[in-house]
Amino acid sequence: MINNVVDPSRTAGLESGPIEGHFRADLAKFYSIELGSPTPPLRSRAWLWARHFGLHCVAAYRFHRYARRQVREHPVLVRPMLALAQALSYGVRLVHHVELNAEFGPGLYIGHASNIFVGPTRIGRNFSLTHNVTIGVGHQRLAPGIPVIGDDVWIGTGSVLSGAIRIGNGVTVSNGTMLSRTVPDGCLVGGNPGRVVQPAYDNNTLFSHRAHETQAEH
Repeated sequence: MINNVVDPSRTAGLESGPIEGHFRADLAKFYSIELGSPTPPLRSRAWLWARHFGLHCVAAYRFHRYARRQVREHPVLVRPMLALAQALSYGVRLVHHVELNAEFGPGLYIGHASNIFVGPTRIGRNFSLTHNVTIGVGHQRLAPGIPVIGDDVWIGTGSVLSGAIRIGNGVTVSNGTMLSRTVPDGCLVGGNPGRVVQPAYDNNTLFSHRAHETQAEH
């Protein structure tokens, strides 16, 4: 078993670089998973933009973060942009019930946009989640707080992550997991309460177009 867990300092300042660069990485991931290529034809991109609600949620999130940063530098000129960004974020919460309050690294992917809440924490690069996921405050007496999550993490449907825990790099959280403990890098987690069920698990295939097609068939 790999005993390392993510160091919060590794995810600090995730948005210190250009947020538009983060969004380009998000788009490349969406295109790769949904269309099989990070640079698909324009017609395919337009089709995906028109129909994928998860992409809409990620775009609204990045736009809101960008507007918030810009208004600090140009408070008068950018306020109309911020108002639009806030309206879009509210629309996402109202229509899709998706609320994203964390700092996400580049490569954010939402498979199905419905009933998602992510509290104010730090989450690394190449993060994927789907519907009915909650990442929020835990009420354990010894570990109040919100999870800090590393890179290359995949969160399955109906999972709840809570408390001041650390989720290592490359972790996969199975559908329906209730996790309130720290887990190391590269493992598969499942159950209620959540625990490591496979210490060495490669989740790279979960980010592939082939895996997406298989899930759609089922």
